[in-house]
Amino acid sequence: MAVELVKKPLKVCRIIGEEVSGTVVEEDINVPDINPDMHKILYPSARVFIKNSETIVDKVIIDGRVLIDVLYAADAEGRPLESLNISADFTHVVDIVGAMPRMKEQVDVAIQYVECQIINSRKVNVKVIMDIACAVEDIYEIEIPLDAKGSDYLQVLREPLGIKGIIGVNRDKYNVKEEIQPETGGLPVNEILKTDLHAIVKDSKSMEGKIQVLGDLAYNILYKSDKNELGNMMGEVPFAQYIEVPEADEGMETIAYAKVKESYTEISNDGESEYNKIVLNASIDIIGKTFNNITTEVLTDMYSPKFEISMDKKLYDIDEYLYKGSNSAVIKDSLKIKSGNPEIRKVFFLDAKPQILEIKIMEDKVGIEGVVEVCALYKSSFAGESMNCVTGQFPYKLIIDMPGVRTTMQSRVNCYVENMNYAVVGENSIDIRVVLNALAYVYDRKGKNLITNIEKIDASKPDYSALPAVTLYIVSPGDTLWKIAKRYNTTVDALAKLNNIENPDLINVGDKLLILKNIRQ
Repeated sequence: MAVELVKKPLKVCRIIGEEVSGTVVEEDINVPDINPDMHKILYPSARVFIKNSETIVDKVIIDGRVLIDVLYAADAEGRPLESLNISADFTHVVDIVGAMPRMKEQVDVAIQYVECQIINSRKVNVKVIMDIACAVEDIYEIEIPLDAKGSDYLQVLREPLGIKGIIGVNRDKYNVKEEIQPETGGLPVNEILKTDLHAIVKDSKSMEGKIQVLGDLAYNILYKSDKNELGNMMGEVPFAQYIEVPEADEGMETIAYAKVKESYTEISNDGESEYNKIVLNASIDIIGKTFNNITTEVLTDMYSPKFEISMDKKLYDIDEYLYKGSNSAVIKDSLKIKSGNPEIRKVFFLDAKPQILEIKIMEDKVGIEGVVEVCALYKSSFAGESMNCVTGQFPYKLIIDMPGVRTTMQSRVNCYVENMNYAVVGENSIDIRVVLNALAYVYDRKGKNLITNIEKIDASKPDYSALPAVTLYIVSPGDTLWKIAKRYNTTVDALAKLNNIENPDLINVGDKLLILKNIRQ
């Protein structure tokens, strides 16, 4: 009868590659006929939606859309604030050696710089410089050898194996449609000048057959009233989505990512309210993964005193998800206007965007260093230049305590603004307070050398006639009873019984063992 392995499938992940690739989107844009002429650019900003991404051989193709908001002072009496909203599609290719069509990609975009130059009062040049970070994962099944069958004479060695396996991965889309309006006493909405939206995952947990993802769609909207006064609305729209993962169960670990894939805003009035309402429409792309600790005994070696066995082994590189952790940091500083610039009378809009410059993996910690770019739009005391903007960059450092993390591990980090507010101090300074939250996921690459195949190659009984009747063996460093039994083609039980060894797992260097010819037959 042929010998064969008894196996158990296990889903694992291998990170094929991670690359950061820069790209530039540049457009000459004509000012629409309904907009007044441009006098001065105040604040250009951009956000990116990934419409589609696809992994092919050694590459990832990314289709995206850049939404650019240009706030400018119009060339009209009083220099009123106007906005130019532009969208530009782009395609970018990231080279990742080893990528294949069946693999999964994860794409993140960081806006590095937005530059806007007036060509003339009716035309503007906009340049957006961004870094596209792309990671490709191969999620596949390996077969763990648990036992061997086919003969009563097989000697098997098992060792404990602990690994966090991937139970399931899935993605889904959550559509948000939410009406918001100014609080009582606020300015009525007549025109939307600028909208910033981003999705934040607050929590995720595994349930029977699904993953629950809880989060917020954060918004920051600058608008104009029917009297050309400026208003600002900030807040969050909570969302809850259930992602189907049939293999999931309660108590398993999860991670989840969410990104706004597309969005638009519109103004409506149901006739019942004195205020117009802003309707937020957004499509959020959500990815959820479920993990579970697998503890089992894996077959690591075998032989037979009666026949020869051929074994094939394969080394698997596995990137095992181990930990997640979060922490927040508070940045308190001041935006100060430059000497000679118009003084501050009233702030209308505050924007803060974090950038991660460095991630440090330390013993039991993950460190993050970066900067927060802050922009404040304000009305000045100078009638001829009433609208102005002040910007600043503020460094931050953030430490996430994660017991068990080692310097050889890898981490992915997401950082977002959880809250921000300001206070005008005198005529030249704005005190800001920005609360940042960072979430880190830590992985470790492990090599697992597993038996993949066994074969009985000689069914005839070995010839022991030339062996001595008795062999005296002295235990050397690194020896185990299993290694000695295999080397002399006997069994652990036979050696233990002959030498009165109570614990076969415990032998000492220098011990003398008797090995008789007849126990090998």
